[in-house]
Amino acid sequence: MTPAGAMFPLARFRVDDQSMEPALHAGDYVLVNRWAYRKVEPIPGDIVVLRNPEALGQFLVKRIASGTAGSYVVLGDNEAHSRDSRHFGPVPKDLIIGKVRYRAKA
Repeated sequence: MTPAGAMFPLARFRVDDQSMEPALHAGDYVLVNRWAYRKVEPIPGDIVVLRNPEALGQFLVKRIASGTAGSYVVLGDNEAHSRDSRHFGPVPKDLIIGKVRYRAKA
C-alpha cells in the first residue's frame, strides 16, 4: 500500500499487491476512515489499512480475522500472496490506520 494523499478524517491509499484479491486488486484505490475505530473496536470481516509491523514506513491492507484486548489477527484474502498475521503475529490496535469504506477500481 502506498498513500496517495489525504483528506481529514479520510485518507486515500493505493493497493500495491495481490494480497487481498479478489476483493481488492493491485492498482485499486481505497478510501479509509481514520476515525472509524475511535469509539468502537474493529470486528471480524472489516477491511483495514495498517502500518506494516515489519516495516513501519509501509502500509498494508488486510481483513480483521479476530481480535481481543486491542490486539488483532489480520489476514489477506489471497493466502498465497499475503504476508500477514500468519507471519508476524497479531497487531496492536495502534497500528491500524482505519477502516476501508470505498474502493475505486484501477
